[in-house]
Amino acid sequence: MAVTRPEATAGPLSEALRRHGLVPVPCPVMIEVPPEDPAPLWRAARRLGDFDWVLLASVRAVEALRQARPLPWPAGVRAAAVGEATARALDAIGATPPPVVGPEAGADALWAALEVMDTWTGRRVLVLSTPGGRTSLVDALRAAGAAVEVVDAYAMAPRDPARIRTDWARAAADAVVLASPRAAATLVGAIGRETVAALRAVVAIGPTTARELEALGIACMAPERAAFDAVAATLASLQRAEVAS
Repeated sequence: MAVTRPEATAGPLSEALRRHGLVPVPCPVMIEVPPEDPAPLWRAARRLGDFDWVLLASVRAVEALRQARPLPWPAGVRAAAVGEATARALDAIGATPPPVVGPEAGADALWAALEVMDTWTGRRVLVLSTPGGRTSLVDALRAAGAAVEVVDAYAMAPRDPARIRTDWARAAADAVVLASPRAAATLVGAIGRETVAALRAVVAIGPTTARELEALGIACMAPERAAFDAVAATLASLQRAEVAS
């Protein structure tokens, strides 16, 4: 199963696939770059104490915050993390009390945990994100009445197509997981629509990714929940069905 997210071999999607008996192989299609304008991140980091909550979706976002704020974590500011690895990174930079983390990886799971933890009306929330990232968590917070400020902590840029093709050939994958519209377009641009369409399974995380694949003429599956465990369960179910037939 090709993992196109730029994550370590023990990253959250790879670990979810392994828990379901699948073999993840890395084929990242995007790389991390600094935000186009770093000033908003630096300003938000310096006034972290003005917020009631700070939400971070990745270890990369935590590292960007650490670099922008070489100061202790402000008292009274709660933190929340998408995934255990992000929570551990927040612990490492001194976030107290311990960050809230969802029961499984993914923004939807985090909101399920957060929704009952506060009365969100009027709460000041900083979300450190990336351009083009999923907005479901921000949308849920705003719908609950929170005053949300979204700041780009980093950005993602396409990798060199030749490097993607090299990694894809090495991966020899028969299925792929795509987590964003840009990742989908980048992979298709690098290895070709026919190659992607010929895979046994193409799984999209989130409806916007699914729509991008459909626009590219590629059939895909999109689990109802945009969570890594749900993706892994979908692929495992498909594999069992193929074996049974």
